[in-house]
Amino acid sequence: MTTPSENRKYKLFCVIVDFGKGTKVLKESQKLGVNGGTFLLGRGTVRSNILRLLGLDEVRKEIVLMAIDASIEEILHEELTRIFHLDKPNHGIAFSMPIINVIGLRDSKYIPNPVREGGDSMKYEAIFTIVDKGLSDEVIEAARGAGATGGTVIHGRGAGIHEKEKLFNIEIEPEKDIVLILANESIVDNIVNAISKKLNIDKPGAGILFVMDVSRTSGLLPYNE
Repeated sequence: MTTPSENRKYKLFCVIVDFGKGTKVLKESQKLGVNGGTFLLGRGTVRSNILRLLGLDEVRKEIVLMAIDASIEEILHEELTRIFHLDKPNHGIAFSMPIINVIGLRDSKYIPNPVREGGDSMKYEAIFTIVDKGLSDEVIEAARGAGATGGTVIHGRGAGIHEKEKLFNIEIEPEKDIVLILANESIVDNIVNAISKKLNIDKPGAGILFVMDVSRTSGLLPYNE
């Protein structure tokens, strides 16, 4: 017999806004039924020669990650777009992705061999590239050359056995840059190939690149496509 929790579907809901707005996003989301979220700090890349000369071409960002019940996905997009004006340029973006399995949420239960969403109906895809710190600019440059308009850089740390280096004979885990790029599915292959070629991703230790389906986006205006 199937329980209500087994029938539930979940989404990963991601909102990228300017630094300082993440808490407000989470509070409004909780009013709509979200239990909680995780904050990441990053920086956005602004394509402007004038801003680059002024040193303002990189904007501090907050990334809010929330695991949500799929039933509130649509209202969450609509309300956050309305409240934070995501339909206007430079106010932020939101996107949601199918979660295959989740453990730890209220009434959630691991489901073996779940039915996957996705397929040809997906319009956007999320490209994640993990490289050593300092290489994010090369990732963005390669992606832009293949049609991307920019991305968000998140800082993290590697934990792989073969990625440790020594500093004064002490093993350390090198810092990593995580580059998130949202792109129309029609140019995803070009972007992936461009990044892979420029960064030699296929070589051991050079980095990791993976692509995930996006079920819905908010804040990606026509000029972003």
